Amino acid sequence: MRSFNHSSEILRLLKKKEYKSLGLVPTMGSLHEGHTKLIEKCSMKCDETIVSIFLNPTQFTNKIDLVNYPQSIKKDIQIIKKVNKNAIIYTPVVSDLYSSPVKAEVFDLDGIDKIIEGKFRKGHFQGVATVVKRLFKKFSPDFAFFGEKDYQQILVIEKLIKKYDLKVKIKSVLTVREENGLAMSSRNFLLDKETRYDAKIIYESLCIAKKMIKTNDISQIKFFIGELFLMTKKFDLEYFCIVENRSLKEVKSFNSKLKLRAFISVKAKGVRLIDNIALF
Repeated sequence: MRSFNHSSEILRLLKKKEYKSLGLVPTMGSLHEGHTKLIEKCSMKCDETIVSIFLNPTQFTNKIDLVNYPQSIKKDIQIIKKVNKNAIIYTPVVSDLYSSPVKAEVFDLDGIDKIIEGKFRKGHFQGVATVVKRLFKKFSPDFAFFGEKDYQQILVIEKLIKKYDLKVKIKSVLTVREENGLAMSSRNFLLDKETRYDAKIIYESLCIAKKMIKTNDISQIKFFIGELFLMTKKFDLEYFCIVENRSLKEVKSFNSKLKLRAFISVKAKGVRLIDNIALF
């Protein structure tokens, strides 16, 4: 198994191969079980699989977060090899995806990039859309695989595909969780053992909201979750919201005709952790 720093090398390789479908798994590296599940699903669905490992600078609004983001490319390649020894690994140099200076494109995404996560990380989804669009344009995959831990990101990419008529289908994969319920994330590696265990409160709070949704006002649920985190000094609640599943617009009352989803962001010793679940 080889990794390629230039897309042109991969395109030459693909020309020599006969395949019916090409799948893409975009990652920023520091792979975990959530990523391996995406690679597994892609490998089952598609004849050829490309896994990209690229720490995309334009989606980081905080330079310290970019510098601190865990990286382990050699280890990542070994992980991919165990899942699919024939996967094509793309570890691009920055110049293969960006000209100088490195900056995000500007997309009209109907505002879905400016709410929830977008409200707290201005420009983040423009950076995501930029790199994903360039990956799609380079390789023309039939399918691309993303995890529901970043559910809003999936909706942003679906909007990008529709707006710019990109010929790729998105396959979403359920969030993979640690034993305590914490959503798998590369940022989890930045937590000490005790904090990582105690971070189960994030998923537990979402499960509480799911239990309360049909019998309590949404304002009561939000108040309860807020009080829960006020009692825990180790974690700072950045936001908690309940929204309609597709528009991501906040709802004020329970409506059985709408599919609802709860989103949460918590900071633990400077590490930012996000999660979400469908409420019913």
